[in-house]
Amino acid sequence: MENPVVGIVAEYNPFHLGHAHHLKATKARLPGAAVVAVLSSHFVQRGEPAFLDKWTRAEMALSEGVDLVLGLPTAFSCHQAGIFAAGALDVLWGTGLVTHLSFGVEDDGEDSMDTIVGILMHEPPGFKQSLRRHLEEGHSFVEARSLALEEWIPGAAARLRRPNNNLALAYRLHARRKGYPFRFLAVPRKGAAYHDPSFTEGLPSATAIRAHWLRGDRAQALEGLPLRSGALLVREADRGRVCGGPLPLWWALLRHILDRSTPEELRESAEMAEGLEHKLLKEARETRDYEQFLQRTVSRRYPRSRIQRLCVHLLLRHDHWFNRATQRLGPSWISVLGANGQGRKLLRRMRQTATLPLFSRFACPPDPYSRGILALEGRASRLWESLVPGGDPEREPRSRPLMTGP
Repeated sequence: MENPVVGIVAEYNPFHLGHAHHLKATKARLPGAAVVAVLSSHFVQRGEPAFLDKWTRAEMALSEGVDLVLGLPTAFSCHQAGIFAAGALDVLWGTGLVTHLSFGVEDDGEDSMDTIVGILMHEPPGFKQSLRRHLEEGHSFVEARSLALEEWIPGAAARLRRPNNNLALAYRLHARRKGYPFRFLAVPRKGAAYHDPSFTEGLPSATAIRAHWLRGDRAQALEGLPLRSGALLVREADRGRVCGGPLPLWWALLRHILDRSTPEELRESAEMAEGLEHKLLKEARETRDYEQFLQRTVSRRYPRSRIQRLCVHLLLRHDHWFNRATQRLGPSWISVLGANGQGRKLLRRMRQTATLPLFSRFACPPDPYSRGILALEGRASRLWESLVPGGDPEREPRSRPLMTGP
């Protein structure tokens, strides 16, 4: 009988001590298991450019004990939790090998997750009425859903406002809908909260690490990373390949697109809600920088992450209908970013087990849908490269998977 293969969905933005804890805890609970990570592309779920390119983050993962790193295309990585989780789980299931799914949670309330999943699967009339009422009150869909669940399961809203718990729910819900028989390993998060900007805890968040690095406190930031990952971060900084987030260039590009676009054209962009296009055009004319633009467009219905993703979609020309197609069809191939010796054994097994084709280089797939996902990935790579001093617009087509170890 083959050893279990555990899947992890990650951004590793960058790989820090909290990720090392999660990986160690996962291996302790499944001795001998191989680890496959699905890694976000150049733009992450909250609608921001990644701190480091996807190949460097894959290298970090391999250096810290992941065996095989697969890519999650931008069409899925830069999206709300449900689409992000669905794309990642489809990739893991497409390997034909993954038996377990390990993820972090921010409390020990896993017992109620099955009840929540059951409610969301069947949507009883009372729940649907509550959801509709909260939407009419002006809440975002995610918040309205949490408030409706609160009426059935006290404490549910507070739990689901915590990002890792919300993702854990998204994983369970998509697996149930698709019939994926993953066995779940919920690992309690240790250290700072997901968006905590301080270093007061022993395991700082990725938010805190990035903030300290970008403020120039590199020594403090490196304390939050394992040694090998820290060395890779320093190497990329020396190469001018650390992205400081949306820069003046980002705002200039976005404002140019908004200035030249009509409301009708903006309505064709992915995730654009009716009427929001007029708000974006108005604020683009009246604000001086990206941060002020966000502050004036964010609302209870449209949270910051939604607006940030919308801006990424505009810059990448990710249109509404192709976005809907990706949500319906999911990933159509598996992208290999890197592997160690154990990972290469998995790749050889996947020649017989995978239900999705494997791409190890920037090739031209045969069908229009796959070519559309690949074209979006190419645009995302070029945009990210334009944001760093050491940018290389041809990095994506030239890249090959990183192979390490014996």
